[in-house]
Amino acid sequence: MNVSKMIICDLKNGIIHNKRYYLVPVLIFFECMYSDNLLRILSFGQSFGKPTIFDLLILVFRGCDPISKLPKDNSIPDLPYFWIAIFIFSVFCGFDYMHDDLTQFGTQIITRCKKRRTWWNSKCIWCIVSSFYFYLLTILTILLYGALHDYEFVFENNHAITNAFAGFSLTHKLADNNIISTFNKICLVIAPYLVICTLNMIQMILCLYLKPIFSYIIPSIIIMAATYTDSSIIFTRFGMLLYTQNYFVNGYSTFIGIVICLLIIIMSIIWGEKHFKVANILPDKE
Repeated sequence: MNVSKMIICDLKNGIIHNKRYYLVPVLIFFECMYSDNLLRILSFGQSFGKPTIFDLLILVFRGCDPISKLPKDNSIPDLPYFWIAIFIFSVFCGFDYMHDDLTQFGTQIITRCKKRRTWWNSKCIWCIVSSFYFYLLTILTILLYGALHDYEFVFENNHAITNAFAGFSLTHKLADNNIISTFNKICLVIAPYLVICTLNMIQMILCLYLKPIFSYIIPSIIIMAATYTDSSIIFTRFGMLLYTQNYFVNGYSTFIGIVICLLIIIMSIIWGEKHFKVANILPDKE
């Protein structure tokens, strides 16, 4: 089996026939409803102006204050449950596909073709494409919700709205900047996808060492850790779009977050290829 056939097989079985993706629009639609209701409550009695579709994206992935830095008298942290659910579900969509393929149909491919590198590269492409598919469904759902609820379809940010949400932060200081450059807007749009892709790539690496359930739990812990600390080591924090330098003085750099995610993805691909090439995966047949 050549590379193209293997990739087509992975995309077909790991994405098209994966019914878990049917629930992605439902999850995102509920998150849009939740954010929209908060916006309506916040704007009651005052005018923020018309919200844009870009604002809705920021609110869907807005995140929260790091729990570790909250004032001691704030005993009830405001956890972003939908934000957590989005990223955990993005990992859940394909958490067992690679393991199942390796122990079933993939075993036949490796045994007959002796092409471990081809098999691994195909899985890396599947991981990147499946992450993009998840995020594409997310963006399309946000666009659909915006169209149904009269959001303005412009690639602009209404800072009156985002600053109102940012004003609830107890750990970050609002930035005076009311203009986001086109480059930073693009970075904000790309960041959640790269976080999703990085999580899935890490999960795929862990599947080479652990059972699928454990390779799923570890990325989930990394996701939860982003609500506890704002350390750059916890790259999932870069998926919290409101907590950037575009809105807070002490916010993180979206560009740096993208670079970190790309480095992790590249290192995961190289590490996984080297390990899989020499691993004693099929001791009875190879």
